[in-house]
Amino acid sequence: MKTVRPFTLLIAVALTAGCSGVQQEQIGIDAPSDSEQEFGPVGDYLEHRCGSLDCHGQVGRNLRIWGCEGMRLDPTDIPSCNRLIGGRPTTPQEHQATYRSLVGLEPNVMSAVVEGHAQDPELLTFMRKATGLEAHTGGQLMDVGDDQYDCIVSWLAGNTDLAECAEAISNPKFPMPDASSE
Repeated sequence: MKTVRPFTLLIAVALTAGCSGVQQEQIGIDAPSDSEQEFGPVGDYLEHRCGSLDCHGQVGRNLRIWGCEGMRLDPTDIPSCNRLIGGRPTTPQEHQATYRSLVGLEPNVMSAVVEGHAQDPELLTFMRKATGLEAHTGGQLMDVGDDQYDCIVSWLAGNTDLAECAEAISNPKFPMPDASSE
């Protein structure tokens, strides 16, 4: 049988005692608001534009968007907002799931963008892809300065522009590819 030396035992006890007295701190992300009032309209726009079952409304994507136009949290919900056929609107829980997916993509970059009051939103991959600065299977979805862009950037800056988000949902723009890049 192996004996434990008193000195080794003393160090082990001291280390254990030292660790037990340390309070656990959560490592946070500086992220825009997740409130239904601030993120809800952004989530609705993302769902409407990017959340179909053939895009980000499917489990296999790193950015997953939940809602009535695609993937639902409740498997008994049909992917439809139309109440006449049994659908129901996107739930606050689905907005939260979309929020966590979006903010969790690049937490350090998200923190930098939020800390900079959204001065450089293109640091985020999802913004580079949506504006056509980086290859995206869905193509370019917005132009800098249009309603869609301003909806998301206003949220990133901490002051969601509800009018821009409403316009982005009701009247989405489809940027034309630059003829010089073909």
